Amino acid sequence: MEKFVYMIGSSEQVLLVDLSQQLRSSAITQLRELGAFNITINIADMNKQFKADAAGRLIGDWQKVQAVVSFWHNCLDSRDPIEAYLASLAGQITGYLVTESVLQTFDPVWEGGARRPGVTQFGANGKPDDVSDEDFYHNWQVDHSALSFDLHPLRWSYVRDAVARPLTKNAPPYRAIVAEHFHELEDFIDDSRYFGSAEVVQAMIAEIPGFCDVNNMFSVPMSEYFFK
Repeated sequence: MEKFVYMIGSSEQVLLVDLSQQLRSSAITQLRELGAFNITINIADMNKQFKADAAGRLIGDWQKVQAVVSFWHNCLDSRDPIEAYLASLAGQITGYLVTESVLQTFDPVWEGGARRPGVTQFGANGKPDDVSDEDFYHNWQVDHSALSFDLHPLRWSYVRDAVARPLTKNAPPYRAIVAEHFHELEDFIDDSRYFGSAEVVQAMIAEIPGFCDVNNMFSVPMSEYFFK
């Protein structure tokens, strides 16, 4: 089995509310017919609220991603019809084959179309050119992943995807894709609840050059839905 992550770009022709409705209804049926399962839909439908209440949570080119479709499939070779379908919904897509690590588990009791409580912080970044692969994975998956539990003490779950390779043309060179979920909106908006101690925040800032290319990183809050 293999995991896929497809980011759907912004479109002037398709309203986000219409795309969201389609992704959570007819698209699920179509994706299942094409062999996808354990489908997660993320929608960037809270940007106006966060620009007003917590602009610091919007990082990089967050405007370029309006939805994310993640799923599992038995075979990489069968992806072409899925990519064609997703591209028909709103335009440009960027897809990645990933390896998933669930560092902080959760029980998706909201599956089947209900919105997951709270908010998901979805983001991606490339590897700095001056950091070796060995150091990149150690700095990200060992040091930073451990620190993140103290950095976000009220975080509900953490899914970490390492990019095996891009699947679509002109896909940004992301190496790390992450989804961190917070059960309560205030846990995400309020700095005093979102962050741990000041010392941990400074440690996080010091770690960033070791695994994150800040020139292409982005992070955006999203609504989340899960379908088996």
